[in-house]
Amino acid sequence: MKNKIQKYRNSLANEFTDNPILPIFILAFAAACIFVPNFVSLYNLKNFLLQSSDVLIIACGITFVVLNGGIDFSVTSTLTLGSVVGAYIMAMSPIAVYPYLSIIVANIVMILLGVMIGCINGFAVTKLKMPSFIATLATQLAFSGVAILFASLVTDKPSIAGLPEPFFALGGSGKFFFLPITISVLVWLFSFWLLRYTNFGRRLYAVGINPKTAYISGVPVKKVIFTIMVLSGMYAGIASILATARNQVGVTSLGDKMFISIIACVIVGGTKISGGFGGVKNTLFGVLFITLLNNTMNLLGVEWYVIMIEQGMLILLAAMSGYWLSNRQNKRMLRAAK
Repeated sequence: MKNKIQKYRNSLANEFTDNPILPIFILAFAAACIFVPNFVSLYNLKNFLLQSSDVLIIACGITFVVLNGGIDFSVTSTLTLGSVVGAYIMAMSPIAVYPYLSIIVANIVMILLGVMIGCINGFAVTKLKMPSFIATLATQLAFSGVAILFASLVTDKPSIAGLPEPFFALGGSGKFFFLPITISVLVWLFSFWLLRYTNFGRRLYAVGINPKTAYISGVPVKKVIFTIMVLSGMYAGIASILATARNQVGVTSLGDKMFISIIACVIVGGTKISGGFGGVKNTLFGVLFITLLNNTMNLLGVEWYVIMIEQGMLILLAAMSGYWLSNRQNKRMLRAAK
């Protein structure tokens, strides 16, 4: 019995060590339940989970890229372009008179747009040898402009309304609130399996730690990098579906304020920006923590710019603590070697 208790304590201690944001999230959640008005209401808890769903999907894709020591700015343009194109198909295209057919076609197109942008990013990084920072920033600017141009050509407004009502179920409308949550959990489980139990996951960590050593060891480095860029784009396409369905309208500003929150989820969760350490389990707790902060601050009536400052400070503190812990670990290894 004592051995089982000790084993449980050790596993719990290891969990907190591997995911330092977890105990902080537990404390913050308990504090919100006690001190924040209306936080524990069924309506707010449902919104909390819905707000986490599309952010978690995109954050999983960004986690793949960050594990490689890169970044993907283009996810916001994928959200925007997917939103307006998908809304056009469902509301204004010739097949819009067939609601269910238009929903299926729009969803496929939105995902394929994400895959296309991911392929462009992957090609730029692997073949043109561009840093992911430059490549994805370029595609972010370009496709955000394409989204605005497309919306201006099909309508004189920055949004496209008139979407079929059955589509709103994908955003958690009414009794279907569980649907986007289920989709995000399935995407997270797939991502966790991919990193933990496949050769691709092991190769991704190897490339993130040291791409030259990984290449010498026989890892197809360019193939791994190309794949993670495509996955990041595809995940953003899936998230575009859920976000558009929740907003019930296609808008050209869908992802404007999301990127800082997504990066905060990944970095605060514990994935190192230098690559090679972390994962989607860390990102899950990061998403829950950042969404919790945003949710409680909105309930307290805090201004948006204050929330932005808070997220920026969290990213800075997480990066500094990661750098400090890494240096401390390196010093210990040097001392042990002596």
